Amino acid sequence: MHELAWHNIYEKMKAVGLVKVALLLVLGICLLLLSFPQKKTTKKVEKKEELTANALEQYTNHLEERVAEALMEVEGIGKVKVMITLKNGGEEVVLKDYPSKEETVVEQGQAGVKKESKNKSVEEKTVMESVGNGQEEPYITKSNQPEIEGVIVVAQGAGRMQVVNDINEAIVALFSVPPHKIKVMKMK
Repeated sequence: MHELAWHNIYEKMKAVGLVKVALLLVLGICLLLLSFPQKKTTKKVEKKEELTANALEQYTNHLEERVAEALMEVEGIGKVKVMITLKNGGEEVVLKDYPSKEETVVEQGQAGVKKESKNKSVEEKTVMESVGNGQEEPYITKSNQPEIEGVIVVAQGAGRMQVVNDINEAIVALFSVPPHKIKVMKMK
């Protein structure tokens, strides 16, 4: 049924003449939505330094496969291989609390002169939450996905300028990667 729905959408868009661009955009949005499990914005782990190398490799492989599958469905592109490089491993941001103290000290000087001084101190504390068994973990407010550094696409149909433009536009729409960070080449 899923294939039938896509086929119907494709046929309707074909009549309008926007098949390539619309299909790339729709598939791109689906790719982004399904590419990595959604994380709730409140988690129980401190700001992670970065995902493990294995997890990053799985993440990029998954993205590469999904992009290649989507592009191969577009007329004129043909077989496709995709390589994605990451700028970073993503991160999780913890909630911070900044309690402050303000003290006013009044001193009585000679000849009845009052001397007043104020001291203010601010601390930074990570907000913790209970996770059971008496353990606490930092409260996560935001999870950032790894940023994409660049994309290489090798496609059979890349000998035609329109195909190269379609691929470039699809990658920009999917990942917000600047066009100069995308390279499309013709497959041998």
